[in-house]
Amino acid sequence: MQDSITLHFDTGPDTRGEPTWLIPDPIKAYIDWKSHLVRNVAGEQVVSRAIVYIIYDRTLTHKDRIEINSIKYAILDLTPGKDFSGNHQEAHIQ
Repeated sequence: MQDSITLHFDTGPDTRGEPTWLIPDPIKAYIDWKSHLVRNVAGEQVVSRAIVYIIYDRTLTHKDRIEINSIKYAILDLTPGKDFSGNHQEAHIQ
């Protein structure tokens, strides 16, 4: 885990209908900057820019965002980690 990211958790809309975010402190993650074809929530095949490997207690959802170098990325696909060394999540970002 060598890259610094900030997670933006969706907390629902405000009174004007705009999304509000819970933004905790930056955490360490590993970013694999390779393109992949994945299926999004709607089932469409889309291109993912990278996979972000995250070790965090809270489970991410597709409504959350990942900020890397001041750029917010949407989460296209989420999968739980496949090894037994720790509880991690793999997020494909747009």
